[in-house]
Amino acid sequence: MFDLNIRLINMLGLLTIIVIAGLVLDYRNVLKKPMRIGMSLAILGITTGIFLTLSAVLPENHVFGRVFSNTKTTQKVVALTFDDGPYPPYTEQVLDVLKEYHVPATFFVVGQNVDKYPELVKRIADEGHQIGNHTYHHIDLLKANRKVIAEEIDNTNKAILAAAGIKPHLMRPPHGFRDPVVMEMMAERNLKVVEWSVMSRDWTNPGVDVIVERTVKKVKNGSIILLHDGDGITSQASRIQSVEAARRIIQILSEQGYTFVTVDEILEKTEDGKG
Repeated sequence: MFDLNIRLINMLGLLTIIVIAGLVLDYRNVLKKPMRIGMSLAILGITTGIFLTLSAVLPENHVFGRVFSNTKTTQKVVALTFDDGPYPPYTEQVLDVLKEYHVPATFFVVGQNVDKYPELVKRIADEGHQIGNHTYHHIDLLKANRKVIAEEIDNTNKAILAAAGIKPHLMRPPHGFRDPVVMEMMAERNLKVVEWSVMSRDWTNPGVDVIVERTVKKVKNGSIILLHDGDGITSQASRIQSVEAARRIIQILSEQGYTFVTVDEILEKTEDGKG
C-alpha cells in the first residue's frame, strides 16, 4: 500500500520537474561522468510517473490501498454490477431481467440520479439487490479536493439512505480512479472500494454481440462484471444494448454452471475476501 497522504497530481507534478531538470542537466553536459546522471533522473521520473498513473487507473492494482476487483475461489460464482443509474427506463428493464432469472446484482448509483428517481432505488433494494456509492455527480475524484470528495460521498450516502433506508458500505469511484487521499477518505467512512475484473466497454454501445462476447470470454470463478444501466448525470445515451446483453450473459453463464451473487456474497467466498 502507498502510505503517503499526497495527491497523484502533486506526485506527477514533482516528477515532471525532476524529468525537466534531468534533461536540462544532460543537455548542458552536467554530471555526465562516469554516467549520465541527468538522463538517468529523467528516465526514472518518467518510469515512476507511468507506474503511479497505472496504479491509479488499473482496477486490480493495490498500490494506493486495497481494492476489491474479484475473489479467488473454486466455486463457480460471479457478481453482476451496474453503474451510473438509476436511469429510466433502462434501470427498470435491467431489474425486470434480473427478476425473470432470479439473479441478484449490485448497483453503484449516482447520488443526483438517486434524488431524481428514489422510487427506482427503493425497488432495487426491495428486490434484494445490493446498492453501492458511485459519487453524487459522477466526477473524477483525482481532480477533486478533500471537501468536494467528502460532499460527493456523503451526499450520495444520504440520498441512498433517504430513498431505500440503506447505508452503503461499498463504493466504486467513477472510472475506477483513485489515489492515496481518495483511498484514505473511503477508509475513514468504512467504505470498501470495489473495482471489477471483467469489462466490456458496454457504455460505448458496440453492439449486443460484442458486449456479450467480451464479457463471457473473460469470466472465471470469482469475477466481478462491470455493466451500465445509466449514463452518469448526462442521462442521454441509450442503454438498451446493455439490457439485452445482461439477459444473454445471464443465460450463457447460467448454462455454464455459474451462480450469480452480490458483491458482498462474492467477497465472502474466500477466507479473507481478498480481492
